[in-house]
Amino acid sequence: MPAEPLVLLPLLLLAAVRGRGASGAEEPPAPPARIGVIGAGIGGTAAAYFLRQKFGRDVPIDVFERREVGGRLAPLNVDYEAGGDVIHPKNLHMKHFAEELGLPTLQRQFSPWGIYNGDEFVFEESGWYVWNVLRLLWHYGLNPLRMYMWVQEILDKFMRIYRYQSHDYAFSSNEALLHALGGTSFVQLLNQTIGEAMQKAGFSQKFINEMITPVMRFNYGQGAHINGFVGAVSLLGVDSGLWSVKGGNNLVCNGLLSASEAQLISGTVLSVEEKPRQKGRSGHPAKLYEVTYHSKSGLTTELYDILLIATPLQRQIANITFPNFHPPIPEFSRHYHQTVATFVHGRINTTFFGYQDPSQFVLSSIFTMEHPKLFINSIGVVSPVKKGTAAEPTLG
Repeated sequence: MPAEPLVLLPLLLLAAVRGRGASGAEEPPAPPARIGVIGAGIGGTAAAYFLRQKFGRDVPIDVFERREVGGRLAPLNVDYEAGGDVIHPKNLHMKHFAEELGLPTLQRQFSPWGIYNGDEFVFEESGWYVWNVLRLLWHYGLNPLRMYMWVQEILDKFMRIYRYQSHDYAFSSNEALLHALGGTSFVQLLNQTIGEAMQKAGFSQKFINEMITPVMRFNYGQGAHINGFVGAVSLLGVDSGLWSVKGGNNLVCNGLLSASEAQLISGTVLSVEEKPRQKGRSGHPAKLYEVTYHSKSGLTTELYDILLIATPLQRQIANITFPNFHPPIPEFSRHYHQTVATFVHGRINTTFFGYQDPSQFVLSSIFTMEHPKLFINSIGVVSPVKKGTAAEPTLG
């Protein structure tokens, strides 16, 4: 079952916080007096955890969060996960976190799915694996096998990041990191759609329309016009062995925050300003970062030697300004797409999908192609995170 894996954010983020890169400095830098992290999702809490390991127990670490700890992993107040509900088996950080925090895990159970084009199902999965494979090959030739190999190649490139992290190697930009992982072709995914990337790789338009587009609509509420890199990450969810944390994946975030011994500051960060300070031991000019935030105590400012931002810099999510930075930090002006999940306690009207007898309808998830009359991206059965069963894809 395709699903959105939790694989990218911790890897990209932690590449920047676990080390300072290959450095020829004659003396090690002094430990920071204070560290700040903006955002208490999986990226922010994991960063606080690794920063604590890097600098020891004596350095104060503050984590700012204006909502609930967990970010996109936080379940809704009805105890259903609508964000990152599964974790990829190759996400070594998450596996380590679950083991370190003593969190029980659940394997993703098989659930049959179908692709609906607005008039009929173009593909329906059965409970027979071999039969499913034969039908996929009949409909799409070698495209499914080639996609599996293509996704595995991307995953193998992702896995190189652990080697860099084990040597405390860091990167100054996302482009430099991605180039180190997969070369120029990996970076090019940032500047093309997933449809363009797969066409260039030789996949048929029929396969893109009937398989790739429905996966994108399920994960992100968008089609094959989505960014190529985002789409490639989304396809990692077609792999087997997906798992989740019993009780909700947000328990990892809460556990990391506790293990980091960081102070959680509940408030909204308004601005980050660069402030010069006295020269350090090395004789080079040093800078502090002044964070202005609003909490129950009112408007407050704090100074930090290191500040890590682990929240999308988009006005609807984190309307943070950055005065007095040189060079100036450009405003993030791209549209931030939001996907809405609707939870309904009830049964599917199977006649809408051409099934007059509900007992003959065995699909747990329905993916859709682009069709003007369709008003949904996907439908799936979900389970409360506290029931002890792995969460299924969200309704949407």
